[in-house]
Amino acid sequence: MRVVHAVTGFALLAALAGCQRTSDSGQLPPPSATFTPAPVNPQPIGGVQSSGLSDPTGQQPMTPGQFPAAPQSPTQMQVASAGAAGTPPANAMDIKKDQMVGGWKVSAAGTTCNMFLTLTKFGNASRGGTSKCVGELTTMRAWDVSGKQVTLMDSTGNPVGKLFKTSDNQYSGSTNSGTQISITR
Repeated sequence: MRVVHAVTGFALLAALAGCQRTSDSGQLPPPSATFTPAPVNPQPIGGVQSSGLSDPTGQQPMTPGQFPAAPQSPTQMQVASAGAAGTPPANAMDIKKDQMVGGWKVSAAGTTCNMFLTLTKFGNASRGGTSKCVGELTTMRAWDVSGKQVTLMDSTGNPVGKLFKTSDNQYSGSTNSGTQISITR
C-alpha cells in the first residue's frame, strides 16, 4: 500500500513540475505589446482580356451588351415542358427508372402534396402512391417509364397523368384532365 502512495506522490510532483514557467524572465509580455507581421508584396498580374459570353444552350454567341431572354416562371416552364398528350417536349431528358425511386413533392392545381415511387412490382408497372393530393392524383397507385415519358396509373392500370424529365430533380407534365403537375425533390 505504501508503494502505491509513493508512486502516486511522485506522479503528482511530476505533474506539478510541468506547470512551471519556462520563459527567461519568468514574466509574460506587457499587455500593450503588439505583434506586427512583415508586409506582403503583391504579385504582378498579366493584362485583362474580355470577350463575349457564349449562350449556355449552345446557340449563337452573345455580344457585349446583349442580354439573354428573361427566365420563365415555374408555371410557364411546366406548361412549356408538358408537350402534347404523350409527346415529349423538346427539353425532355432521358429517364432512368431507378433514379426516380423515393419521395417527391408534387405541385398541381395550386396545391402541394407528396408522391412516393418504389420498384415493387404492381401488375406490369411499379408501385407508387400519393398523400394529401387532390383530384386525379388521389387515384395514383402505379407508375412506369417508357422512353422519355413517365406514366402515372390508377389501380387498374389506366393512365392518370404523364410526366417528362425537365431537369435533374424535376419532372413536369399533366393529368388526363389537363391539370399541370410538377414533381421535384
